[in-house]
Amino acid sequence: MKKVCVKWVCLFIVLGYAAGGYAAEALEPVTVQLNWIQNVQFAGILLAKEKGWYKDAGIDLTVTERQKGVAVVDEVVSGKAQIGIIASADIIKSRTQGAGIKAFAVQLQKGPLCLISMKNKGIDTPDKFRGKKIGTRTEAGDLMLKIVLANQGLKFEDITHVRIGWDNQALIDGTADVIQGYMNDEPNALKKQGYDVVYIPAFNYGYDFYGDVYFTTEEMIAKHSKLIQNFLDVTFRGWNEAFKNPEDSAQLVVEKYCPKVAVDQQTDSLKVFRHLSTLGEGKKYFGWMDETFWQKGIDILYNFKQIDKKIPASDVFTMDFLNAVHFGKKQ
Repeated sequence: MKKVCVKWVCLFIVLGYAAGGYAAEALEPVTVQLNWIQNVQFAGILLAKEKGWYKDAGIDLTVTERQKGVAVVDEVVSGKAQIGIIASADIIKSRTQGAGIKAFAVQLQKGPLCLISMKNKGIDTPDKFRGKKIGTRTEAGDLMLKIVLANQGLKFEDITHVRIGWDNQALIDGTADVIQGYMNDEPNALKKQGYDVVYIPAFNYGYDFYGDVYFTTEEMIAKHSKLIQNFLDVTFRGWNEAFKNPEDSAQLVVEKYCPKVAVDQQTDSLKVFRHLSTLGEGKKYFGWMDETFWQKGIDILYNFKQIDKKIPASDVFTMDFLNAVHFGKKQ
């Protein structure tokens, strides 16, 4: 009887501390603002969230999809989100415009932007673009095309520019000889429709930027470095799992986040992202960044009048968290 009483007393003490908030630390809320819808483009984050790994690390994670008219950088700078994901070109542009942000890791060593053509047209390199009808979907696509053309000694005036929508009909019906696309999307979709296509990675012809960069504010870095570190540790664990089992990971993402998308398409897409994440220095260290590469991106944007001044590469990124993940230390 005495032992039973002691057990109940101990239990009441434990419950008392738990009710007072002493049994475990409260989870810290973190919102990640994506630059697209939730799909395998963010499989590492979504997989880790589903498995509860962020909670294990003390993080209550919210993932927010991109909304029309909402700028990712603005969401982070305003504090509505603590971490954002955008291309490195957008990081550079925002930083030169005064945004107090810094990149702390990259998801893709090379961006997936590409140019696609029907194989029977024989347009498999940009030097064959002269006189052709080239379709782009966005202003970012226009810039990519201009840079690719310049890399081959061509001007925008040397091609016929066509503005196309988000489907592939312009290529199918011949309105365009070449269209803007993404390596993980349109080429596979067209092949499954029975079309024999070729694609030209933009990064092989001058448009060379990191894709899907993780960034936060300088204030977050200064005041909540441990939180960012924990987020990155868990996220990399999620990506390792996603790339190791792309079929299972795609199945989970489709079921939970994008049920209208085909699992085989998402599996193929995830395999492309795995390839793009392991180019260059990424072969050695996932998420890696290089000062020379950042500076090259700054030079490209300045030369094509996308920014009005050059800034040091050190202004746009920090290696502290990657060094901590991979080497257990900070610079």
